[in-house]
Amino acid sequence: MNIIRRVLVATAILTGILTACGSSAAAPTSCPTDEMLPTMNRYVEGSVYIDTPWEPAPDTDLAAAINAGGVACSYGIQEAEVGATILWAPAGDAFADRKVQWQIDGHRKVDVAGADEAWALEETNGDEQHLWALNLLVDDVWISINATFLRDLSQAQPLADATIAVIR
Repeated sequence: MNIIRRVLVATAILTGILTACGSSAAAPTSCPTDEMLPTMNRYVEGSVYIDTPWEPAPDTDLAAAINAGGVACSYGIQEAEVGATILWAPAGDAFADRKVQWQIDGHRKVDVAGADEAWALEETNGDEQHLWALNLLVDDVWISINATFLRDLSQAQPLADATIAVIR
């Protein structure tokens, strides 16, 4: 009876480890449209995926994400120049390296539901507030949300939720 218990306990532990390993978050290798467009259309009606041939400038988030093996995806209405560009990349050293620059650029550390760490670039001009960029660390994935239409973190949460759902 004691051996049977030990085998059952060992099996349960191994199953838990294998399940945890199999459910880890991973950055997408191509731009997710089915997952992102419904959320984007709640913000900007008529949003589509905008296929963009990226030529990132050195020392930018875009270059860091692509060099880390990530993808950059734009969604919105191109003619109106309204929408969002979202980066998903394996965090590796890229998130930590970029965090130094974010601090220099005036990003502040914020709390975002579902993220292990988050940095936001916000600007307030009188009564107007804009959230220009939101960088999230979720498990070992860096997600960067750059949008022209977000006012604050509360308004950004559904979009953050959608980007996080893509990696899980």
